[in-house]
Amino acid sequence: MQLTGISHRYGAHQVLHNVTLECPAGTATAIVGPSGSGKTTLLRTAAGFLTPSQGQVMLDGTDITSRPAHRRSIGLVSQDGALFPHLSVGRNIGFGLPRGQRGGSRIGELLDLVSLPADYADRRPDQLSGGQRQRVALARALGRRPQIILLDEPFSALDAGLRERTRKAVQKVLRSTGTTALLVTHDQDEALSFADSVAVIQEGTLRQAGAPENIYNLPADLATARFLGEAVVLEGQVSAGWAECALGRVPLRNESPTGFVHLLLRPEQIEVTEPEQGILGLVLDADYFGHDTTAVVRLHGSQEEIRVRQLNTQPLEPGETIGLRVTGAAVAYPPGGH
Repeated sequence: MQLTGISHRYGAHQVLHNVTLECPAGTATAIVGPSGSGKTTLLRTAAGFLTPSQGQVMLDGTDITSRPAHRRSIGLVSQDGALFPHLSVGRNIGFGLPRGQRGGSRIGELLDLVSLPADYADRRPDQLSGGQRQRVALARALGRRPQIILLDEPFSALDAGLRERTRKAVQKVLRSTGTTALLVTHDQDEALSFADSVAVIQEGTLRQAGAPENIYNLPADLATARFLGEAVVLEGQVSAGWAECALGRVPLRNESPTGFVHLLLRPEQIEVTEPEQGILGLVLDADYFGHDTTAVVRLHGSQEEIRVRQLNTQPLEPGETIGLRVTGAAVAYPPGGH
């Protein structure tokens, strides 16, 4: 699917601004952005529920911009699964299939595809867990062999553990069938772990799109960096591909002009050491998360405060003096933050 120059407005309010995005066949693309950023409007445009004010929707080389939703060869899995409560699982999956495929072996194939036993066909949706309902919704969406599956925040109603397991199960099914998928989510971790490509939308504008590791490690600007995860931003001076900052001399991941810059590091790049082995810092506050602790640290000889993440094999305590050193490279941005 290709979305080209998509703009949309509700009355006088412009929601999308000239968004162009390609979802290559057989891959998963995630659209991520804060609430109100326009990501759901973009998905509804792809699905055919909205006609864009400007732009074009192409599917496998065919212009489907004006084609109604039911004629787009698109499957949709919504946040709650949208199963019919009065129908059995089997009849839910068979809904919309040709009459000869609504029972027996085809339903069994689809249940097996999403790793559910064949006898679940006789259950009602209210007899299933949240994760099982989402698998049934996926089986129904895949039943008609669509060219692309649209996933509208499909895991957001699940608790953390079930959410991860269901996401991995859905990811496995899509990859095994070679199905093209477009996921909309506000969860950065979900987007980065699920998709082959991630598109970041803010205020109706596509800020950046690319491979998850590139988006996370080399964000287009500081706003995108902060949205995608914890960001440590320091002032620095660049010379000959290196930057001097309150954490010492660090290499750069990107090309940057010499002079004053803002430097981006991730908390996991800042290693906690013995005080004599690194830049000194004073722990001001610490939040315990079980697997790790995130701490606010004031750097010695500076008023700059940063956040660091430390595995709880060596927990951090407020008032403790620690050493800090940087692993990996920083990203430099000009003073305007771009």
